[in-house]
Amino acid sequence: MDAKFVPSSSSLDPNALGTLRSRARADDPKAIEAAAKQFESLFLNQLLKSMREAQRGDGQGLFDSNESRMYTGLLDEQLANRIANGRGIGMADMVIAQIDRSRAIAKAAEQAAAASGTSGLASGGAAGEVKIGQPMPIIRQGGRDGR
Repeated sequence: MDAKFVPSSSSLDPNALGTLRSRARADDPKAIEAAAKQFESLFLNQLLKSMREAQRGDGQGLFDSNESRMYTGLLDEQLANRIANGRGIGMADMVIAQIDRSRAIAKAAEQAAAASGTSGLASGGAAGEVKIGQPMPIIRQGGRDGR
């Protein structure tokens, strides 16, 4: 087996996830990129798993057994890792962009609070103002009825 096809770690390895979590909290850009790729890998793994389940049918096929399901599950995990760590499907890029936007908004809010002499959590704030430490609202454009 060629070494380039063996991943450095599984996307489900708890030790690797703990290390990655601590590096990402330290605002390491490479750790954030790795976490985004790992998220994309997990998403792709779930996607492949759902597709296999939908394709399975009645379960009476020649190669349908617990062992074949286990090995196709492992294959799906490796395939998801390879896709995510290659070009990917763009989900990791979107996650990174969203994190960067959230950081920029939080930094701007901190600077505005420092300039006005109040903290974002202590002040009441105006309607629609983003406060530090609170999730950003989702803005939806239009609905089903066109409003």
